[in-house]
Amino acid sequence: MHAAGRMLFLAGLLFWPAIPQAAEPPRIVRVCASCHGLDGVGQNVDIPNIAGQSGIYLKNQLRAFRNGQRRHPQMTISAEQLTDREIDQIVTHYALMPAR
Repeated sequence: MHAAGRMLFLAGLLFWPAIPQAAEPPRIVRVCASCHGLDGVGQNVDIPNIAGQSGIYLKNQLRAFRNGQRRHPQMTISAEQLTDREIDQIVTHYALMPAR
């Protein structure tokens, strides 16, 4: 890159819009984070990573736990209390993350 090109590039960096900080996750996500982490990475090998997982898949699984179609001691207890809005908040939080 020639000198003038480098100057334009560096000047562009000065005026590049700032990347916004990630918003605080919805409070309901903290229930999931105790096992799956705020970053969607399971806390041990028995807990799946859910960061970047398909939103449709996550929503279907949470509804299945909530409705008793799928059973797991902790997930069933947690999901039984979730509203549709809370499920949407959880799904949005984790599905929009990069997969890990």
